[in-house]
Amino acid sequence: MRKVLTGILCAALLSGCQMSKQKNTAVKGETSYEGYYKSIEDNDRFLSYSLYYDISAEMTSMADGTHRYYIFLDSPQIAMYDVVMLAVEDDIPYASAGKMMPCIGVFESTDYSLIPFQANSKAGFMKGLVISGACTNDTVNIKMLVEWSDKTLENTRREYLSFPLDASGFHSEVPTRQITEEEVTANE
Repeated sequence: MRKVLTGILCAALLSGCQMSKQKNTAVKGETSYEGYYKSIEDNDRFLSYSLYYDISAEMTSMADGTHRYYIFLDSPQIAMYDVVMLAVEDDIPYASAGKMMPCIGVFESTDYSLIPFQANSKAGFMKGLVISGACTNDTVNIKMLVEWSDKTLENTRREYLSFPLDASGFHSEVPTRQITEEEVTANE
């Protein structure tokens, strides 16, 4: 009988610890979400493309008159560990946002990593990532944050992107550098 009571007590303590851990993770996710959101609000320099990955997006109209959009991060050029993505629609301030903005890597206990030419979802290495949101307008201006760490998890990089999105979609293109006439004649 004593062993049964000891077993029940241990199980109760372990489940209490697990519930506490889940609650702490949720609170951490909420504060991280707010921090990421406010960093987008406070940022004043945005890119339309990245040298490290491709960003594309599409928008579809729903039967109820709303619009659903999808933002894809694909083709990593470098190893990206613990990737976080958050998109904010139409510069809606955090205090006024009546809904959760599309994000990945903020609330999940799973870490998402991208390595060029490798994919193993069971090990957490994705081919690409996608976030999605819904809006009432047929055009939305997206401002987003992409954050990742290097393999050692000691160095973190953030990029802020901005682009308009409508039914024709969006695909970032790295601009090609134009060769000047002087460079052509210098190489002849």
